[in-house]
Amino acid sequence: MSMNANKPIFIYRALLLLCVVYFVAVALAHQLGIKVPVLFVFYNVASERYQDLIISFLAFGWAMLFVIGFLDAELKRTIQIPLLASAVIAIAGLFRAGMEVQGHNEIICEIAGLAILLVALVVAYGLAAKQRR
Repeated sequence: MSMNANKPIFIYRALLLLCVVYFVAVALAHQLGIKVPVLFVFYNVASERYQDLIISFLAFGWAMLFVIGFLDAELKRTIQIPLLASAVIAIAGLFRAGMEVQGHNEIICEIAGLAILLVALVVAYGLAAKQRR
């Protein structure tokens, strides 16, 4: 196969790797208590230390899910579909949380950025899976 034929797979795997990097960064920022926009969705809202610690290990778990997806060279549906489904639910949950916090437009922008990344992942997966058939 030529490079163009493998392009959807390359893009999909690159997006998965980007998700790994993002969630590891989120985990580190929460673990260290460094409030950085994009890594803390509610960066200008006070949080308890225990909340940041819980978020840090959950974000690390998400990173590991994306690592599993990245390492799945055969793009098996048994791994990829649950990974993408759980990511869709997480983004939907973040949108819901953002809607409940009034007057924080920056939160919606950050969550929208994650949603765009997720849509790109799903589209790239669909193209890559179609190519594998």
